[in-house]
Amino acid sequence: MDSFNFLTFHRDEARHAFYRTRRTGDPFFDPRTKTWIVTDPSDCRQLIGSEKLQPAVYAEDYKRLSERFNIDFSALISAFSYIPLCHHGDRHARSRRMASEFLAARRNVVAEHIPELTARHLSAFKRAGKFEVMSDAIEPMISEYICLIAGIEVGSIHDCRHASLIFDRSSGLNKRQAMDTEIASLRKVIVSQLGEGATEDEVGLRLAYVILGMDPLKGMLGESLHKILESNGDRKLTEISFPRLPPETGVPFIERLVVIPFCFKSIAFNPGDRVRIFLQSFAAELSDLSRSNFFGAGAHTCLGRPLAIEIWNGVTSFLSEIPLRASVLSYAPRTSDYVFTCPDELVVEVRA
Repeated sequence: MDSFNFLTFHRDEARHAFYRTRRTGDPFFDPRTKTWIVTDPSDCRQLIGSEKLQPAVYAEDYKRLSERFNIDFSALISAFSYIPLCHHGDRHARSRRMASEFLAARRNVVAEHIPELTARHLSAFKRAGKFEVMSDAIEPMISEYICLIAGIEVGSIHDCRHASLIFDRSSGLNKRQAMDTEIASLRKVIVSQLGEGATEDEVGLRLAYVILGMDPLKGMLGESLHKILESNGDRKLTEISFPRLPPETGVPFIERLVVIPFCFKSIAFNPGDRVRIFLQSFAAELSDLSRSNFFGAGAHTCLGRPLAIEIWNGVTSFLSEIPLRASVLSYAPRTSDYVFTCPDELVVEVRA
């Protein structure tokens, strides 16, 4: 696999053909990322829920960096404590339960706004002309959704640019410091709106959902709309068969650490080995059942899956009633991102 750079493969246009045709050879070790790469959907399905693999403990990594370079990463370390996938065992169970209960309490509030938010932010699809889908529609819409989920004032997080990138292992110290500064500022915004009497849990859970929701949702909607519009440019939106589940994901892979040694396809995996499982490979299987794996499996299944699907269905329901065509004029992936897949540019032309 020397022809691919697996640091950037998730946003390489060649990945689509690769996923459609590749079905053997996994896993293989990639020296650039220092991980075992898994791109075959059947292999990914077997490994995403394995109890022999666990997510990395990011807080511990930042504590070591803080001690080594004498840099304050306290805002990041605190944020990680409320993100379920950053924990194992009893701490994971407690964190996941709290996050699940918080989202359940907010879900109806968010769901009530889906028709109005969709119609307002995607209104450009109802008139002829050119527009930039990401900056003019998806980004402000997702920002508003995140504020609704967190229960904070709409517009509070418009300067939030790095929050979801805290999972990027390739970031340098300067970028990591910028993330910490942004998380600290975001935390202050949440505290100012909740009041000084807000508990640590109330602040931390809201912060967690801003981090977990922003880029995955933007990427899911942007990449999915690009795929559908690119292949249906000559059809009216009313003539397109929109899938119930999004055809692309904003979370192209998950990375896990081996905690229990095991053998898979004649390869020995040892404790400490990193395994990069490409969830975006499920897009090639063209079925809702397969694409449901975009959201993970097992103890770390995405808690936001039902709401993400509701938001997607809100978008497709709105677009499917518009008797106009929408063609992609230009598309460019976000090249500064080594964790998520998200368009940096998606320009469409709407016409009769």
